[in-house]
Amino acid sequence: MASNKEAGPLDITTAAPEDTQGDGIKSRQDQEEKLILTAWQSMSSALQQNSVFKDYKAPGPAQSFLAKQRQSTQARRALSLRLQPR
Repeated sequence: MASNKEAGPLDITTAAPEDTQGDGIKSRQDQEEKLILTAWQSMSSALQQNSVFKDYKAPGPAQSFLAKQRQSTQARRALSLRLQPR
């Protein structure tokens, strides 16, 4: 009976490898999660810096929405006049 008790499902020697494997999986998942978060933060930072630099590169004075619309309409009209056959 003593041998059956040692080989039972509650034996520490048989439960230990499962626990270490579970810990290994958990630690790997934690590492992957940290890498994903780091990559996400890095990408977000790069995109934010890129958009900030685009704002600084805008030439000329600030324009209202209507002024921008007028400019784009005038540019389209000028382009369509150039493309029309005479």
